[in-house]
Order: sequence, then structure tokens, then C-alpha cells
Amino acid sequence: MSDPYLRGAFASSPYGSKREITGTVVAVLRGQLDGRGLELIKPISRALLHGEIHELIVTCEAAAGPGSRVDSIGYLAFFEVVTGGVAVTGDRVSWAGVDWTLAGFDLTHAPNHLNVVVRGKDRLSGEELGIAVGDRVTIGHGMRRGEHMDYEKRLQDLGIVLPQPAKPVAAYVPAVTAGEWVYISGQLPSEAGVLKVTGKVGASVSPEEGYRAARMCGINCLAALKAALGDLNRVERVVKVTGFVASAPGFTGQPAVVNGCSELIKEVFGEAGAHARSAVGVAELPLGAAVEVEMIVRVKTG
Repeated sequence: MSDPYLRGAFASSPYGSKREITGTVVAVLRGQLDGRGLELIKPISRALLHGEIHELIVTCEAAAGPGSRVDSIGYLAFFEVVTGGVAVTGDRVSWAGVDWTLAGFDLTHAPNHLNVVVRGKDRLSGEELGIAVGDRVTIGHGMRRGEHMDYEKRLQDLGIVLPQPAKPVAAYVPAVTAGEWVYISGQLPSEAGVLKVTGKVGASVSPEEGYRAARMCGINCLAALKAALGDLNRVERVVKVTGFVASAPGFTGQPAVVNGCSELIKEVFGEAGAHARSAVGVAELPLGAAVEVEMIVRVKTG
């Protein structure tokens, strides 16, 4: 039987709840490296067992996620697992008040240890951060229930800089506010006005490239939302995401592709980012784009 994660059977993480993983730093690392070439595995989770030792590596690459290649990294630390559990991409990885987001796992040194790769706003090494042997590391399930989140700060922590809203390609506006609702027009995978991913997913575009394209679309949706609201802390709930995937005949992995946007939204907004969703395969998209994403958001009006 094929892996349900890899064939896109889950529209979002299937983990409703899970216990926090704790660990103790056993070695502090130094240095940064470009061109590292870490290959993050496609499965979104790994069990970390009591007594195992694994390596923490940070990247500032916003697109780092399952199935992607990571080149720009900083070395953080090795940690020994004290309380085991299941680590899932998107989890919050914390040390002494510093939070990163779990991007995925690299098996270069398996079975000796996993490279646990996290995303952050920079790639300072463990030595530069002041990590010490004996420090506590935790891997938790995103935002804790009831915890207040500053969404603008969260973007900074994730190393995401929102661009200027993409210019419409036809007769429409990027976002419309109607009372407590914001409707965001379909956004393409563009950066600095340049369309980055074109073609059909399942043919010239791999599912992993499609995932990264959907993440770009999500960032552009947030840019349009920020321009409409002025402050993302006005967001009450991301209600609906619709993703359109230009698909080769027979390709049925649209849910896994659109996860690129959905997982971004959960990383930024926590529980307020848990949304309804459609992932639709289409024959063609504007300008030959591989993915397009639109969004509906409820905002605070008081």
C-alpha cells in the first residue's frame, strides 16, 4: 500500500493532538554553509525516541519543506531526546524563548542521527545564539491553545518578508473588504513581478515544485491581505483557501500541492489559520502558471 502522505490523502496534518517532545543539548555547533544540499524527505513526520541524539540545523529559506532541497544553513546543536514523541513539519521548535518552525528531516547521516531542519528569520549558529550544553529544546504542536500570537512578529520569526501586492493581470483588484470579510483574488507564484513556476504539475513541474509554488502564492495572498488591512493582527480567522493546480492528465496529487499554501497559513496564524479548502485540478492557468490560490479571511472590526 502506498504512503497516504505522499499521495496527498490528507488535506492538512492528521494530528489533532500530540505530546510535546523535550530534549537536552549535548553539543553546540558553529558555522554557516551555502550549497549544503540537504534533501528533505517527503514524509511529514518522524518518531523521535527517548535516548536518541539528533542534529538541529536552521535555514532562512522560506520555501524549505518536505521534498525540497536546502542549501543555506546554520549549524545549531545536537540534542538528546528526553521525552519522545512524533515530530511533524510545521511544529514549533523552541530554545530559551527562540522559536523556529520545523521544515523537515534530512537522512544524510541516518541511521546515526537525523538532521532536523528548522526555518528561522536568520541562520545564526548555536554558538552565536549562546546555546549551551544542558539547555532544553522542545518540539511542540504549533501554537498552544489559547496562546496570543502577534502575526506580524510571527512573519519576522519565520523569515518571511511580504512583497508589494502583485499587480493584477486583468480588470480586478487584489483584495476587496466587505464588512468583516476580505476576499483575496487569485494569486500566482511570482516574486518581484516575475512568474517563477509555469507548466503542468505531474509533467514539467514536479509535485515538490508545485508545493513551493503554492507557498509563493500564499505569501502573495498575505501581501494582498496586509495591504488591505494595514496590520495582520486584525485577522480573526482564515476561513477558506481555494487552490487551482495546472495538472497533467492523470495527476491526482492536488491536495499535497496546495498544502504548500495551507501549511504556510497555519505557521503564520496558528489555530486561526485552520481553514476550509478546495484543491482543484485545471487544464490551464493565467500566464501558464502552475498554481493559483485565492483566500477568504474574516477580520476584527471593533
